[in-house]
Amino acid sequence: MILRLTNLINRHRFSLAYGIMLVSSLFLLPSFKAEMQGDVGHYQGIANDILKGSLPYRDTVVEYPPYAIPFFLLPRFFGNDNYLNGFIGFSFAADWVAKLCLFIIGFRQSKTARALLPLLLYCAAIPFTRFFLLQRYDLFPAVICLAAVWLFFSQRLFLCGLAISVGIGVKLYPALFVPPLFILAFRLGKWKSFTWGFVIGLLPLLLLSFYLPWWQFAQFQADRGLQVESLYASILWLGKQLGWFHLNWIYTKMWYEVQGVAASALLPWSRALFAGTVSFSVVLSTWSAWRLDQPSPTKLSRILLLPLLAFMVFNQVLSPQYMIWLLPLAALTALEGDWWLGMLIAFATMLTPIIYPSLYQDYGEGLNLFETVILLMRNMLLVMAWMSLIRFCRKVGHFQAHQEMTTLPANGAGT
Repeated sequence: MILRLTNLINRHRFSLAYGIMLVSSLFLLPSFKAEMQGDVGHYQGIANDILKGSLPYRDTVVEYPPYAIPFFLLPRFFGNDNYLNGFIGFSFAADWVAKLCLFIIGFRQSKTARALLPLLLYCAAIPFTRFFLLQRYDLFPAVICLAAVWLFFSQRLFLCGLAISVGIGVKLYPALFVPPLFILAFRLGKWKSFTWGFVIGLLPLLLLSFYLPWWQFAQFQADRGLQVESLYASILWLGKQLGWFHLNWIYTKMWYEVQGVAASALLPWSRALFAGTVSFSVVLSTWSAWRLDQPSPTKLSRILLLPLLAFMVFNQVLSPQYMIWLLPLAALTALEGDWWLGMLIAFATMLTPIIYPSLYQDYGEGLNLFETVILLMRNMLLVMAWMSLIRFCRKVGHFQAHQEMTTLPANGAGT
């Protein structure tokens, strides 16, 4: 029975893939009738200021990197009154691009039903983010990073480097991917192509720095406290629910923070832990890239996810839309070997509607005990995923080192 079902899936893989993409997209259609949320309204305000002649970073405060601005401007050309529909339309198209990339990568790497797994995991998790998915611009850098992986394995190293540099200019976090990708490009003997693409992609930022202080956006993020969904805030808020701490759930600028004596005491330690874990993860991912034998989309995705998860989990900010960054790369990890990591991150994403915009009470009033436990569980699942990737990267390095040690005597005997 199982063999017959497997054969049936193999014969109709393409039809099943299109059906999965279509069904997942149908769940997103109600978003076109949703009310405008604060983030999109802020994007529209930035676009309107620019069209009125104001210069970002100089005349107005912009908390996003410069390459994000075109994504704010494009919907404005549908008219100010149609800005929301324009932005949602572009985001909906980006979601389809992500699905098509997963479809193409999967079917190029596998001729069996396994090719469907990345697409299935992504499409299963995406509907649970529909409250904010199409009203945040985080989908665009996620698609750019997924495209970079595809370009890398299509031997288009120049375009891969270009994509990564553009991704950095859109959302900064793709900078974590540069060291391991450069090392892999070096091992392939194509590091010059990758470097040229990367440098050309960053050149406009360099030229722009002579006219606008665009780097000030980073200071805006550095001044943030413990955002309510961060790992640290979830632990503290559970302590409040149990009567251990006196804390407040405070709206600050455009987000909510947990504030109080305990939060203030933990904040500097959280920043130190963040710096340490991200640095460690970047070094380990780069080392495993150097030791990696026969790279594949799955192995590369695992290597890239390690610093990305550290950047998310141990940051003092973990907004719900950050899960979008993980999903495409996490889905690719299911192409070979065990696929529980992709399942784990997909499941963590599926928990989002319980905690945001909050299942049982107003999000602005804080989460109740049940929601807080779910939030902490979501965060601990991400910690588990990060730890499993540490084991994977160490295993990659030790396995390759063991291979080299076992081949040395044979090589020496033959000389």
